[in-house]
Amino acid sequence: MTATDTPTTPIDPVTFEVIRHRLLAITDEQGATLAAISGSTHVVEASDYNVGLYLPDGSVAAMGRTILSHSSSMAAITRSVIGDCTEDPGINPGDMFIVNDPWKGTVHAQDVGLIAPIFHDGELLAWTGAMCHMVDVGGMTPGSFCVDATDSYQEGLQMPPTKLVDGGRVRTDVWNLILAHTRMAPTVNLDLRALIGANNTAVRAMTALADKYGADTVRTVMGNLITLSERRLRNRLAKLPDARVHSRAFLDNDGGLARSTEDAVYEVDLVLTKRGETLEFDFSASSPQAKGYVNCARSGMMAGIAAALLPTLAFDAPWNEGLFRPVDVICPEGLICNASRPAAVSGGALEAGWLVEMTAVECLSKLAACSDELLSEAQAVPAGGPDKFVLTGTGENGARQTYVIMDCLATGGGAYAHRDGAWTQGQHNIERQRISNIEAVEMDSPLLYVWRGLVADSGGAGRRRGGMSMGAVYTVRGGRDVTALNSAHGWTVPNSTGIFGGYPGAQNTRTVLHDSDLADRFATGRIPEVDELSGTRPDMRGRQGLYHLDDHDVLATVPQAGGGWGDPLDRPAEEIQADLDFGAVTPGAARRIYRAVLGEDGRVDPEATARQRERIRAERTSWPVTRPQPRVPDGPVTRMHPLGDVLSVVEIAGSRFTACACSRVLAPADGAWRPYAAFRATSDIHALSHATRLDEDLELRQYACPGCGLLHSTDVVRRGAPHPDDVRLTAAAGGER
Repeated sequence: MTATDTPTTPIDPVTFEVIRHRLLAITDEQGATLAAISGSTHVVEASDYNVGLYLPDGSVAAMGRTILSHSSSMAAITRSVIGDCTEDPGINPGDMFIVNDPWKGTVHAQDVGLIAPIFHDGELLAWTGAMCHMVDVGGMTPGSFCVDATDSYQEGLQMPPTKLVDGGRVRTDVWNLILAHTRMAPTVNLDLRALIGANNTAVRAMTALADKYGADTVRTVMGNLITLSERRLRNRLAKLPDARVHSRAFLDNDGGLARSTEDAVYEVDLVLTKRGETLEFDFSASSPQAKGYVNCARSGMMAGIAAALLPTLAFDAPWNEGLFRPVDVICPEGLICNASRPAAVSGGALEAGWLVEMTAVECLSKLAACSDELLSEAQAVPAGGPDKFVLTGTGENGARQTYVIMDCLATGGGAYAHRDGAWTQGQHNIERQRISNIEAVEMDSPLLYVWRGLVADSGGAGRRRGGMSMGAVYTVRGGRDVTALNSAHGWTVPNSTGIFGGYPGAQNTRTVLHDSDLADRFATGRIPEVDELSGTRPDMRGRQGLYHLDDHDVLATVPQAGGGWGDPLDRPAEEIQADLDFGAVTPGAARRIYRAVLGEDGRVDPEATARQRERIRAERTSWPVTRPQPRVPDGPVTRMHPLGDVLSVVEIAGSRFTACACSRVLAPADGAWRPYAAFRATSDIHALSHATRLDEDLELRQYACPGCGLLHSTDVVRRGAPHPDDVRLTAAAGGER
C-alpha cells in the first residue's frame, strides 16, 4: 500500500479513533524506551531524537513529538532503505537498517537512524524507525562538528543503508565498525541499543494491533490519517489569500576556514508562493554551497521546512505525510541549502538548515498574518541558531571524554501579535526540550558553573517583546588537557529578526578569560560579574574552533533570542515598568530602545515618555521616501485583507492599495509598499538590540508610515540592495500576478 492508494476497508469512527490514538501511544512508548536505554545528554536532555511509524512505501503515518526536523528525515531514510536494500541484501522479518549518510536522508552524520520493517503473516505491514543525534561519529573534531572540514570525507563515518540487525541477530562486524569510528564508544554503544529497543517496542505493539484488528484495518487507518491531515491543511490554505512572500537570512562565514580569507556572508533566500491549496518553497536564489561545513544536503532543507510548517499552519492536524502533499520545493542542487556531495555538511543542521527553518517561519507567519483568523499563529523569528559548545578533556575519573553542553538551547521565543515571546522557550524545532542539569554537568565534566540565568535585553524589542534567552558563565576546575569548541553564526548578523516593525533579538555572544582572578574573587565570598574579572581576553570569532581552557579560565555565553513584534514605541509604559521590575529590560535599554523616560527614582514617567515618543514619530515622518504617495481616488474605503496587524489591503473606487492603520494610503497593492514609506538605514545594531556587532556588508533599514510615523518594518539587508518586498497578495489588484 502506498500513501496515494485509496483505502477500501470500511472503518467505523470509534475504531478509527482507537487505532489512531494507539499509533500515537506506540510512538510515545518508542520514545520512552529510547530515552530509558540511551542516557545520552542529546536524548535525555535536549530531546534530539524522534521515532515514527511509516506505510510500506515509507510515508509518515505517525511520528513522535520531540525534534520536528527528523520527521521528514526519517521518511527519506526509510525510502533510501527500500530503494537500496530490497534486492540485496533483502528486507526480511527481524531486520534493521542503519543510516547516517546526509545524502540518504539524515540531516548530518551525527543523526543516526535505524529502520525496521514490520511483517504480519508474512506480509509487510509497515515500517518503524528511531533516530537520535550521537555525541561523536568520528571526523576531524570531537563531537563531529568539523568546523575546518572542506568535504564530507573529513566528517566521520557516513553509512548508506546498511543491515545492522539480520533476522533478529546483531551483525557484530558492523557494530564494531561503528564503535571503532567514535571517540565515545560507550555512549554510542548505548545509543545503538536504545534505537534497537525503540524499534522492537514498535514491532511488538504493531504486531499486537494487527492481530487484534487485522492488518488491512491498521494500514487503512494509517492511510486515512494521512488523508485527514492533507485535507485539513488544504482547507486552511484555501482560506488564505494567494500571496508571494519573501524572506532572506544571512549566514556569517563558512567555518574554521573563515579565519583568514573566507569571511563571506552567505544567504538562504526563500520565496514562498501560496496558490489555492498549495505552497511552493523556492530557494533558488540562495548562495552556492560553501567550502566549509555550514551547508546542508536536501534532507536538511526538507527538515527545516517541516520544522516551520508543522507548528505554524498544521498545529491542529496529525503530523504525518499528508502535510507534505500540498508542498512543492524548488532548489537546484549545488546551493548552500541543497549541497552536492562531497560538500562538508556536519554543521548543516545548525547552520544552513537552521536558516531554512528561520526563513520558512518568517514566510509562513507573514502568510498567516494575511488572515484575521490565523493572525494569532504568526510569530517573529525565534532564536536563529545556537553557539555550539563541545568540551573535551580528562576529568576526575581519569577518562578522556567529550561533553556537549546544552545550555545554548535555552533560548527565547519569537513574539506574537497578542503576547510576548516565551522566555527560555527552547529551540523552535524541538517540541519537548529540556536542558542540562547543572549538578549533572559538574559531576560529569571538568566545568563549574559560576552563574546561569535569564539575560536582560536579549529578547527583541517591540510592542510585544521577544522572549529572553538563558546565559551561562563557566570555569574549568580539576580538568586536564581541556579543549573547547565553539562555533556559531549569528555573530555579526542578527538572525532572530523582528516582524512588522519589531527589532531583532540578541545575537550569539561569547567571552573567554584566560588566567582569571576568579578564585581570588570567590575567596571574598561573592560571585563577581564577568566584567569585573581580570585576565587575558582573547578576541573571539563566530567560528572559534578548538581552543584550550585551563583551571580558572572563564567562558561566558549568551545565545540568540526571539525577535520582537511591532513598533517598540507602542509598548505601553506600564509594561516597560513591569519589564524593569522583572529584569527583562535594563534601564539603559528602556531609554535607548524603547525611548522611555525614567525619573530620578528609576521608574518610567508615562507622560514624559509619551511626549518623547511623539517627537520621535514626528521625526520619522521626515525620513526620505523613494516614491511620492500614489494618487488615491475618492470614495468609501473597504478593508480586504490584513497584512499583519497594522497594515492592510483596502479597496477604494475599484482600486486596491496598501494602507496604514492611521488610514494613510501607502502604495498600490499590486506593488511593493516600502518605496513609498519613510525610511532610514543604520549600522548601529546596539541602538536596536542587545547586540554590538554588525557585518560591514550589511545594514538595518527601518520603514515607517510618512503620515503617522508608525514603524512597519525593520529589515536586515546588504548595503546597496533594493528595498525588500516581503508580502505581495497576488490577486490584490483583481487578477493573478
